[in-house]
Amino acid sequence: MDSKQTHEKTITAAPATLRAGLLERLSDASWARVQSLLSLALALWLVLMLAGGGAIPAQEARARQLRMVVAGYGFDLVAWEVHALGDKARAWITRPAADLPYSEAKALVLAYLERAQEIRRLKEEMTRLASAAASEGVSPDAETAQQLAALQEALTAARQEQQAVRATVEQIIEGQVSWTLAQAGLGVPIGQSGQPIPPVQFTFTEPPKKLVVSPRYRIETLYTQMLTPEMDLPEIEQRESFIYHHYNLSAYITDIGGLGAFPTMVVDDADLPWILSTVAHEWTHNYLALFPLGWNYFTNSDMTTLNETVAEIVGNEIGEQTLAYFYPEIYQAQAPAPTPSEKGDQEPESPPDEPPPFDFRTEMRATRLEVDRLLAEGKVEEAEAYMEARRRLFVEHGYPLRVLNQAYFAFHGSYGTSPASTSPLGPKLAQLRALTPDIATFLHTVRGFTSVQDLERALATWSQRLAPARS
Repeated sequence: MDSKQTHEKTITAAPATLRAGLLERLSDASWARVQSLLSLALALWLVLMLAGGGAIPAQEARARQLRMVVAGYGFDLVAWEVHALGDKARAWITRPAADLPYSEAKALVLAYLERAQEIRRLKEEMTRLASAAASEGVSPDAETAQQLAALQEALTAARQEQQAVRATVEQIIEGQVSWTLAQAGLGVPIGQSGQPIPPVQFTFTEPPKKLVVSPRYRIETLYTQMLTPEMDLPEIEQRESFIYHHYNLSAYITDIGGLGAFPTMVVDDADLPWILSTVAHEWTHNYLALFPLGWNYFTNSDMTTLNETVAEIVGNEIGEQTLAYFYPEIYQAQAPAPTPSEKGDQEPESPPDEPPPFDFRTEMRATRLEVDRLLAEGKVEEAEAYMEARRRLFVEHGYPLRVLNQAYFAFHGSYGTSPASTSPLGPKLAQLRALTPDIATFLHTVRGFTSVQDLERALATWSQRLAPARS
């Protein structure tokens, strides 16, 4: 109720003669002056409230500028959460995977993932046909149009099949990863095998893209923002270029494989081992959000690296165990080939005069170290020229990197186990995992970390604890 309405209500309660006099005095002109005074008072109040904070901090000013660069492409996480939670509520009530035999459930998962690969192939073929016609500056001819129509029909049918079973497949995988977590000691005694807290909940979707911005003269994440997955390549490259030329910053817009929302997001057009590891990885982020390590995710780059590396270690281990138990034939098929000594064959696999095969991890690690050296010496342009030359080398060897710049390393370097990282935290966390007896003990140890010093203390404690056994 506004002030004019309050006045009228009070006047109504007054005696008639008094009410008439007040109404006469409160003419339209008088009320306009009152409103003007109120507006002035409000303006003065706002000035006083903002006094001392009139200058926007440089970091916030930069964030506003960068948000404007990608205006219209922001990802609405709240709307996505509302929709996803509704889907999960329906699945929890209907429980579509509850009574499926093991063999049928496994076949359903494998068929879904095979169809996801087919959907990806159909989309890529449609893009190829359409872009070929566009590059020639002509509309698709009748034959191409017919091919595109057939591809679209096949794509629509495949998507309908996926939608019909998506909730069931998600529930099957959730149950498999939950069982593995419970067996690893990360569940509470609910039901026959235990239940992880929080529960494993994910949805197959196309996660948002991520904008990462770094200074040019050093590798550091200055700004990140989630962007709509529909953002196309020309728009991506235009925004990256704009940030580079107008703000003298390095920008990288990339797809991500998952997001630790609740339920978490996971792409479905990857292989099963990756999907299982990613589901477990994102669950780990949900778990850590209940403890100090997760609370401090955004405190600084070291805490981000600690969180991501812990999730990577747990995700890989739980994912591998899930694959080994529920899909043993796939697990065995991806096992590394035996070494020459294991085969009883001491001869090298290839003639000694042939160059060794191109190793992505080794080459990327070497690239990062050289970039760090050049930037430390202030040779920004030389570092950028070197990164572009190395990017071309990776492409030549079958690794289609679209971008290799400071922001690329800022993003991928946050994963301590990545070859793009030079942080010592990855090896130290791997060492801590080797010292702890199981993955549950490891996770229970790291979840309380609030600084790098906590990791150092944990390493010292576990090393001392195991010293008598070694001696």
